[in-house]
Amino acid sequence: MGTATDVFWVLVKVSRPVGWSFAPILYAIGLVHSPKFDIRKAAVAIQILALSAPLALVVFGVNDVYDHATDVRNPRKTADGLEGTVLDPSYHRHVLLSAWLATATILLSSLLARRLPNTVITIALLVLCWEYSAPPLRFKERPLLDSLSNGAIIDLCYLIGYTAGGGALNSRMLRLKGHILGLCTAAVHALAAVVDLDADEAVNQRTIATVLGARPALGLAAANYLLAFLIERDLTIFGIYIIGGLLVMLVPVFQDSYAHLAFQAIVYWTGGMSAVWFIDKGVRALLRHKHSKSQ
Repeated sequence: MGTATDVFWVLVKVSRPVGWSFAPILYAIGLVHSPKFDIRKAAVAIQILALSAPLALVVFGVNDVYDHATDVRNPRKTADGLEGTVLDPSYHRHVLLSAWLATATILLSSLLARRLPNTVITIALLVLCWEYSAPPLRFKERPLLDSLSNGAIIDLCYLIGYTAGGGALNSRMLRLKGHILGLCTAAVHALAAVVDLDADEAVNQRTIATVLGARPALGLAAANYLLAFLIERDLTIFGIYIIGGLLVMLVPVFQDSYAHLAFQAIVYWTGGMSAVWFIDKGVRALLRHKHSKSQ
């Protein structure tokens, strides 16, 4: 049994600090797309913080607990770096308890926003995050649903930001281009499943890759990015991101030995283009503010 300090650092490691920014970025994009975009509200700041390390602990920590059998056979995890780690079973109880506390924290942050649509979406996100990894549903072992549920998690993070800014659960919400982010994420998950194919087959874990095979799973991943561009159509920053992602996805379709390299490339490409998108939005906002003051 480790000390309190040991437990703390295990929780930090399994929550993947590099992933703490993913949900806040999606939340911020949704907030920008919302009818009443205002990042100065205290409730917004609290919810952004709750969706950082606490949500990462739920998403990654719970997964590490229930994926132990395959993680010990997975070179991505035994490397103990950016793409995860093998969680010592002696810490499983601590991680699950901490994940439940994180879940309560995230739900509380939504209640502080005092917007019913926001709370509904937050509850849906939390349920899906748990059911992706944990029994009894464990979507991670239900082919196609494994990738689609990953995309849905991303979409729900985006919608939490959208509803925090006054967005309603109506027909306008269904037409938001931000849903494309979920489509792209489902593709990235399918790519990751191909990378983990050997380890998952060793423990008879059913995934989109073990059931369909590497090449069909990679083909579906590339098709998702192609569909995303057909929806976006324009050469915006988002459009350029999608084209770049599609090109990366096509490489392992023709040579699946490059699947791991493609996975790493798409992760860094997504992070870099997210930064470019926010910088562009920030510059545009400053120019609008400067123009309004000059009038």
